[in-house]
Amino acid sequence: MPNAFTEEESKRIRQELILAGIRLSKELGVQKMSVEKLTAAVGIAKGSFYLFFGSKEDFILEVAAYASEETQKMLLKKLNGRTQMSAHEFMEFFNEYLHSDLDLMNGLTISDFYWLKNHIKKQVLFDPDMQIKTAQFWLSLISDVREDVDTGTFVNLIKSIYAIREHSDTMVIASLENSVQILLHTIEIYISGKGEII
Repeated sequence: MPNAFTEEESKRIRQELILAGIRLSKELGVQKMSVEKLTAAVGIAKGSFYLFFGSKEDFILEVAAYASEETQKMLLKKLNGRTQMSAHEFMEFFNEYLHSDLDLMNGLTISDFYWLKNHIKKQVLFDPDMQIKTAQFWLSLISDVREDVDTGTFVNLIKSIYAIREHSDTMVIASLENSVQILLHTIEIYISGKGEII
């Protein structure tokens, strides 16, 4: 299929599709975010989607890559030219991330997770080794990490925030955000060894 868009239009539409994907994944969930709904959101024909992405699965990986790049920019802004920050500053950054559109895991249901696991060929999204490497990188940015911090425990504590969100229908909704904040505080205490658990 020949590309009916100019290079500038193609770049703009691709960006709009990615941003629509972020929004629709939160509004509808990954399974219900169809190619038809994505293209309708940006005002192009359904078939035009395939000029930009090979499949919905490829699109989701592109959205994840975009969110990762933007998160990196947030992190660099928080570092503000430094190579490290305190555990408290890192948790402030992470809290900001959790409440941003870039946190693609926020709002996904258990069935969305199963759909992703079954449809995404590159399982980097669920690879524990990659999660450990990411966590090790994050910990390397923190100046006051305790020497005996277990990276896997750090990962699991972070995942506990998502577990609460995924099962929000079984939680006391009015206290959900407070629970997340207590977990963030607990993670800060765990990695720095400073402070008291609330």
